[in-house]
Amino acid sequence: MGKHNIEISDLETLPVLLGEPDVQKILQLLPGVQGGREGNSGLYVRGGRADQNLILLDGLPLYNPSHLLGFFSMFPAQAMKNVQFYKGGFPARYGGRLSSVIDYTMKEGNLKRYRGQVAAGILSSRVLIEGPIKRDKASFLLSGRRTLIDLLLLAIEDREAERDFVFFL
Repeated sequence: MGKHNIEISDLETLPVLLGEPDVQKILQLLPGVQGGREGNSGLYVRGGRADQNLILLDGLPLYNPSHLLGFFSMFPAQAMKNVQFYKGGFPARYGGRLSSVIDYTMKEGNLKRYRGQVAAGILSSRVLIEGPIKRDKASFLLSGRRTLIDLLLLAIEDREAERDFVFFL
């Protein structure tokens, strides 16, 4: 009853913040789940704290899974296969957590051919490359994201420096 299976293909149809699909933000839309402060990717499930959630990536526990002060999650949606979210009645094998269990499973690389995706947004750009290492035997999947906020801040800082220079003349 307390298990939700999030289909990654459904993320493309949902509205996103500044063009960046984020699984953590989608989980905040479920009943019984709240996000913290505005722009924070922390989850507060049924009154619990954010540190009472167990977050797994392919079976390995992760702690503090966010970037840029919680504005971005560290899970690129294009590299995920599925997400299972337990907000109550989770199996005992997960043990020791009070609020929820989030189990992320990553995609496997393409065993047949090379493929890639590139996307540019307002705040970040992302890339995904996958393909066979040995055809039908082994594959790779590389995914990366780069925020553009530092470039934006540098541009603002340069404009302020120019304005200050003109002011002192």
